[in-house]
Amino acid sequence: MKRFFAVVLVLAALSSPAIAQNGSDMAIERDAVVAAAMDYMEGALTADEDRMARGVHPELTKVLIRPMRQTGRHVLSYNTATTLIEWVRAADTTRLAQMDKNVDVTVFDIGNGMATARAIGQIWYDFLQLGKINGEWRIVNVLWSPNRLQAENQEGVQEEPGDRAAIEETALNYIDGAFSGDGDRMAAALHPEMTKMLLAERRETGVQYLHKMGPSDLIEGTHAGLGVLPEDERKIEIEIHDVSHGMAAVKVTSALYIDHLQVGKFNGEWKIINVLWVPNPDRPRRGG
Repeated sequence: MKRFFAVVLVLAALSSPAIAQNGSDMAIERDAVVAAAMDYMEGALTADEDRMARGVHPELTKVLIRPMRQTGRHVLSYNTATTLIEWVRAADTTRLAQMDKNVDVTVFDIGNGMATARAIGQIWYDFLQLGKINGEWRIVNVLWSPNRLQAENQEGVQEEPGDRAAIEETALNYIDGAFSGDGDRMAAALHPEMTKMLLAERRETGVQYLHKMGPSDLIEGTHAGLGVLPEDERKIEIEIHDVSHGMAAVKVTSALYIDHLQVGKFNGEWKIINVLWVPNPDRPRRGG
C-alpha cells in the first residue's frame, strides 16, 4: 500500500507555558499526535481495527452535522469508539482498495496534555481533539464532514463573510458569559447536545481520566455565578485555527482555563459542539 501524509505544526501559541519546552520534546509530542491521527485515518482506510482502536479513546465522541432531508434543518449524528472499530472490522476491503490513501494532518496546537489537529482525506474532513492520557495520545473528540473540496458543488464548504466574527462571538459568549455569570450568554453559545471533557487526574492514584459535562451543568453553574471573575482579570484570548465545511477549530485561553472548542454552523448559527479543557496552570491561586 502506498503510504503518504503531510504534517504541519502550527506554533501559534508560543506564549503558552505548555509550548515552552525544548524542540526535541515538541518534535516527540508532535510525532505522537500525528501517529494517533494516522492510526485513526489509515485504520479506517485500510480496515485495520487495531490501529483504529489505538488511535481513539474508549470514550470518544465523534459528531457529524448533517441536514435532515425532509425538513432541511440540521441534526447531529454520533459515532463512538466501538462503532468505529466495528465499522472497520466489517469494512468492504475491495471498496477500500480503490480509495485514495493520501492523508494530510495539520497539528494546530500542543500543550497541557492536549492537542488539536485537522485530518483531511479524499472523503473526510475531520477536526480532532486529543488528550495525553496516562502517557498515550488518544483522540477524544471529533467534529467532521464529508470532504467536498474536490466536488463540483462546494456550497457551504468555504467560510463565508462574517463567519469568523460570529465564531468569535460564540466563543466570547461561552467564556465571558461564564466570567460574567450570564447564563443566557452561555446558553446561546452551546449546542443542546454539547459535550465538554475535562482532562483530569485522580490525586490519590495519579491516574488520568476524562470527566464529562453537558450544557445543563455549564448553564446552571453560570447562572449560579460559580465562575464569576472581575473583567480586568479575565485575560481572554481567542484563536481560530481553521474554518471550513461549516465547522471551526478554536482555542480559548483565559486566566483560569485553556479550552479547545469544536464549533459548528447549525441551522445558520455557530454553536459549540465539543470542548476539551484543563485549568490554566498559570491561574492565580486562591487567596492571592
